[in-house]
Amino acid sequence: MANEPSDEAGEANGGADSPERPPPSLFSTGLWGMDGPPEQVFGRNDWGSCSEGDTHDDHCLCVSPIREPVSIPPPEMILSREEMQELASGYRPVDMNDKWLAFMENDRLFLHRSWTGHGIYEVRFAAKGFSWTDETGFMPTSARVETDPRRYSREEFDPIRERDFLRDLIVHVSGEPMPISLPVFAASGPTVEAVLGDITAEEVDAIVNPANTRLSYGGGVSGAIHKAAGPELLAHCKTLDGCPVGRAKVTPGFWLDARWVIHTVTPQWRGGSRGEPVLLESCYRESLARADQVEAQSIAFPALAIGAHSYPLKEAARIAANMVRSTPTDVKFIRFVCFDNRILQAFQSALGQEG
Repeated sequence: MANEPSDEAGEANGGADSPERPPPSLFSTGLWGMDGPPEQVFGRNDWGSCSEGDTHDDHCLCVSPIREPVSIPPPEMILSREEMQELASGYRPVDMNDKWLAFMENDRLFLHRSWTGHGIYEVRFAAKGFSWTDETGFMPTSARVETDPRRYSREEFDPIRERDFLRDLIVHVSGEPMPISLPVFAASGPTVEAVLGDITAEEVDAIVNPANTRLSYGGGVSGAIHKAAGPELLAHCKTLDGCPVGRAKVTPGFWLDARWVIHTVTPQWRGGSRGEPVLLESCYRESLARADQVEAQSIAFPALAIGAHSYPLKEAARIAANMVRSTPTDVKFIRFVCFDNRILQAFQSALGQEG
C-alpha cells in the first residue's frame, strides 16, 4: 500500500550488533533537538504487530495498519512543542473506557483502537516557525481514515465530522484528561449574534480578552478589560507564565460582571502566508475550550485581531463566524461585541444576520 510506514522507525536502540542509527530527520530535530527523543517514547515495536485474525493477550498488544484508507481534511489546529512531544511519546489507554492508543513515526501520528489494535487514523504533521514569537508550532498537513466497516463502524461517512472528531482525539491523546470513545455530534449549535456595545459591561459567564503573550496590561480592548476587572486581574495573570499565540488561558473576572475572563493571544497580520488564519482559528477554538473547562454557558468575544494586529476585518469576521459555529462546545450563547458600526456590519454579514 502506498505511503505505508517504514519498520525502520521502530527499531530498538543500542546493542553492539545494532545497525548504525540514521541521522534524525528535520522534523525530529525540530521536535526533540539533536539528541533525539527520550528513551521512554513508545513506538510501533513496543505495541507489536499482528496478522488478520490474531487475538490479544495480557502481555502483547498488536497493531495493524489501515486497510481501506480514505483521505479527509486535516484538522485545523496548532500544537505547542510540549504538546507535540507528549503526543510523540506515545499514548496508552488509561482505563477500559478509553478506547485509543497512539504512537508516532517521524512526522506521522498513528491512532489505533486499543482493544482490536486496528489502525483508524493517520496524520502527518509539519513544524511551522513563527518569527514574531520565536516559537515553533506543529500543524497537521494531511490525514486519512479507515473506512472498512468491519474494522471501524459508523452510521455514515462524513469527512468533515471525521476531521472534527480527529481534532478532539488529538487533543485527548496530547494531554487532555477527558476520555474519548466514539464520535458524538451535537444536533444544534449555540445561538450566535453580533451587537454594538462595551464588552466590559456584558453580563455573561465569560468574556474574551485579546491579550499579549505576557498577559500583561495592554491597550485598547485589553486595557479596558484590565481596568474594569481591577488590579487583581493583572496580579493573577502574572502567575500564569504567559500564553503563546493561538492559545488561551482563563482567569476569574474579579470586578467584572462576567465570572471569567478568557485570555487569547491573536496573530499579527503579515500578509496571511505565515499561519495567521490557522492561529486566529485556534484562538476561537481555544477560547471555547476554556469556556467549557469552567462550564460557561454564555460568552462574549470582541472582534479579535483587527485592531493593533491589523487583521483584515472581513476575513477576521468570516473566521470568527465559521469557528464558533463549527467548534464543538457546550456554550449555549455566543455574542460578538463590536465597538463601532463598521465592525458590527462586517460581523453581521459574516453571520448572515440582518442589520
